[in-house]
Amino acid sequence: MILNPANTAFGSSMFRVGTIYRNQWSTVSNGYNSYLLSFEVMPYKNRVRRDGIGLGINFMADVAGSLNYGQQNIGLSLSYFKALDINRDHYISFGFIGNTSSWGYNLSNSIFGRYPQDNEGILLNNIRTYDFGLGAHWQINVNGTHYLQAGTSLLHLNQPNLSYYENSDIFLPIKFNLYVSDLIIINFDHSITPSLFFQKQRKYNEFVFGLDYNINVSQTSINQQILSIGTYYRTLDAIIVMAKYKKNDIGFGISYDINISRLTPASKSYGAVEIWLLYSFNPYGYKRSKTSIPCPTF
Repeated sequence: MILNPANTAFGSSMFRVGTIYRNQWSTVSNGYNSYLLSFEVMPYKNRVRRDGIGLGINFMADVAGSLNYGQQNIGLSLSYFKALDINRDHYISFGFIGNTSSWGYNLSNSIFGRYPQDNEGILLNNIRTYDFGLGAHWQINVNGTHYLQAGTSLLHLNQPNLSYYENSDIFLPIKFNLYVSDLIIINFDHSITPSLFFQKQRKYNEFVFGLDYNINVSQTSINQQILSIGTYYRTLDAIIVMAKYKKNDIGFGISYDINISRLTPASKSYGAVEIWLLYSFNPYGYKRSKTSIPCPTF
């Protein structure tokens, strides 16, 4: 949902709740701490028309450095998805997200160069922005051996003002996301998921690629358990190692970034650690069927 609002509530469950914590560059001036809590619901699904609507809300916070600089964000997202074939093996979805963010820092911890302190002309220590984004997602089941999916999104389309000087030339640039993934079934117990991610925001680019190796460790067909391990490379920045475990409707995982950029002398190769938990559920005794929508996973 954060990567692409078209993924909001898109899957086989009516409800989905998730949380993430990430700590990055803690060896460099207290580093970054990021928190996320999300909730998604599918209020409408029509089996005849083979379409549906998803709604989501997320609460996100970033806090960095000794100034506790960062943002607190609330995002509301909406998606519409539709099957393009009778067997529901081919889907397309579209999404919209609107955000309101509070950006600021702890003024009492600030030290300015001029005396007496006049904040060096900075007029504000807290500002609020409003922005919106759009996204599209596509996926297809190819003969039960490949689950191809791809998507793109454009965020901060209105480029809100982000200046503590009330300078209109300082704004939040448009962010472009693109991803491609393929779940390749090797046999009943083994599969791999190669993925590619690209992000661009003004002159800054991020390119990440790698794969997960998935092992079915289920003891019975009712008690489904999947263990995944993965390795990814963020170009010129980090090697990412990851492990995930999913048991029925509950999934959790951990990833670790090994920093290999020019920041290594300060970071001591420590990039980031990230942990997450995701719970999907269907109330009222609703059971999944062959027509359930496969949830896009990365």
